[in-house]
Amino acid sequence: MPTLMRTPPDKGANMIRRQPDFPAEQTAAVATFLREPRGRARRLLTANRKWLNALERRRNSRLAEPALRRHAARIHFPQAPNLLELLGDDPRPRLLTSYHFGDYIYGANLLGATVNTRARAIYLSQAPGSAAYFANMKLAFGETAMGPESRMSAQETSIAGLAPLLRREGIQIITFCDLGEQFGGRTEVDFLFRKAWFSRGPALLGLTNRIPLLPVVNWFDGSREQVVLGAQIEPERFGGETLAQATGRITAELVRFFEPFFRLNPEQWRYLGALPLYFFQDGAAGALQSKEKTHASTRQDPATARSSHR
Repeated sequence: MPTLMRTPPDKGANMIRRQPDFPAEQTAAVATFLREPRGRARRLLTANRKWLNALERRRNSRLAEPALRRHAARIHFPQAPNLLELLGDDPRPRLLTSYHFGDYIYGANLLGATVNTRARAIYLSQAPGSAAYFANMKLAFGETAMGPESRMSAQETSIAGLAPLLRREGIQIITFCDLGEQFGGRTEVDFLFRKAWFSRGPALLGLTNRIPLLPVVNWFDGSREQVVLGAQIEPERFGGETLAQATGRITAELVRFFEPFFRLNPEQWRYLGALPLYFFQDGAAGALQSKEKTHASTRQDPATARSSHR
């Protein structure tokens, strides 16, 4: 993994003349779980709102091809040759497990476009793509772009429904590590020096279908956007492990990969505003069940998702 560099904490937030208002309860809770002063938490929520608004504009607004090509070219993927070598040497189906972090929209599509030069990428998404979205991806990534035929709705399938696809050699499923209740619920892991609840879905998919997981994160390091791969996780159960224990262990591995990036740049996580809910089992359930509502609306403020996730 490259050396992590911290972006200046208030970069971006200081450019906003009028700081948006956030509920005091939300700001206090985010500050508590980040172990930051309330003023710092408020600035992070403001920067998060600005970050997400920019992502949504690039997702659902029709943009000119030169601008899209330039944006795609700015995403750095130094491990692309390693991924292609892995796909050539090991054509097993696998899960490319990411988080809604950094420029996860174009980063996931760059990942899929790279995969499509050697195998077939399927995007397991929480929301359908718009016509503008697919047009933008086609202009940005050309013939290897993932089109509507490469997209599956996580809301309309399940672990059992994915099983036939995951038996086909060369299939690479790109998904996010916050799959809903139909993918096995949540498990308790360590996160930010506390016990938190994250989706068991990716780990359970890997174990029940005996396919490896490859962790991925998209991250802006202060100078450029990057796609970063972690170490492949094999779908193994250690001696004496139950399925529940194995899914908990693998989920914890995925969270450990993600956490250093989040700690450096929490404003780049889509669900920063809902962070407190991850530390309560029932709250995490509500967050996972309602995230698609935030994802589908470009007008809803993700940074105030706490109230809508109840």
